[in-house]
Formats: sequence, structure tokens, C-alpha cells
Amino acid sequence: MSLNQAGCQAKQGGFTLVELAIVLVIIGLILGMAFKGKDLIDGAKVKSIAAQYNKVQAAFNIYFERYGAYPGDGCGVVALGAFTPCAGAKNGILDTAQEVDAALIQLQNAGMLSASDVTSPFGVQWNISSSTLATFPPGGTNYLTFTAGGLNPPLATVADARYVCALDRLIDDGANGNLAAAARTTVRSGLAYTAATDCWGLQGKASVGLRLLP
Repeated sequence: MSLNQAGCQAKQGGFTLVELAIVLVIIGLILGMAFKGKDLIDGAKVKSIAAQYNKVQAAFNIYFERYGAYPGDGCGVVALGAFTPCAGAKNGILDTAQEVDAALIQLQNAGMLSASDVTSPFGVQWNISSSTLATFPPGGTNYLTFTAGGLNPPLATVADARYVCALDRLIDDGANGNLAAAARTTVRSGLAYTAATDCWGLQGKASVGLRLLP
């Protein structure tokens, strides 16, 4: 073997610094695109939640204008099917188990919402909290939530806590009162969530409620 051949074989034994730098740049670009893609997916979920909330809220208002009462108000047990306005006493709020269960069904029966409209981007059904909850959400209000029991205790902590602040800013620029949220281990009295202090370090899961009435 000549000296030239031995030198060529020695040079072929590893990567040069330039080649290593190129590989590292490519890996960095791939990781950057992966993280950016996740951010885009997260942003799409937040926008989807806000769009569903706005649609449900609009359906509540349209129903009220058409029938003179909010969906579910004055209702007993209601099943999916033909639409019939409820004939019970009405007080402008949903305060019984039958009323909160009937509200979204009535909107579907009236053709104002579809089944996909009442399924959240997290794969669970939207529900409505009763106005008789004493703490969270505060009494006398109805919130669109991920759990029929409302947020006290927060049984359906299915939303990434990072979504809470982004959702609040998207809906009302962080104003108090329209969004309620709680981590499973953090149930506090009153309207516990405020955008300025309650993002929980953007970690963990949370229940989310969006105000419907009044």
C-alpha cells in the first residue's frame, strides 16, 4: 500500500467539523419545525374552543329572541328528536339538573346546533353548570364547561393549562368574569381565575368554564 492510499483511508475515517455543523443545523431545523407545529396545533385548539363558545352563545340569544326564553329554562327531561318548547315556569336562568341537561339538547332539536358543536376539541362533551353552585362558578350563573358538575369540584381537567390564558385573551382580552378555570388540586372560592395571576406556570391540566348566563 502506498503512502497516498494510506492517507486517503485515514481521511475517510470520520466527519469533518463542517459536516458535523451541517448535521447539527439540520437537527435544529427539524426540532424547530416540530415545536412550531405543536404551537400551531395548540393555537388551533384555542381558536376552535372560542369559536364553539361564540356559536353556543349566539344560539342562546337566537333561541331567546325566537321563543322568549333561554333553552332549557322551564324544561323537564328532554331527549334528542322533534323540537317542542318547554312549558314549565321560567326565571331566566338554568337552576335544575333537568334544565342544564336540556339546554344544549333543545338547541340541537331546534336546529341551532349540531352534535359536533357540543363536542369540545378535547373529545369530551360540552355541558352547562347549574346556577345553584355556591362557589365555582359563582352562584346565579351558568357556564359552558367540560363536566356536568361544573367546576366545583373540577372533575374534567382535560384542558392543558396553557390554553386557559390564551383562551381568555382571545375571548375578552383577559377581562374578569367570562372565563372560569381551576386545576384539579386548586379549587378556590368565588370567581377564582384572573388572567394576571392564575396561569399556574403554564403547567398541568385544568377545567374550563365559559360564561353563558346571565
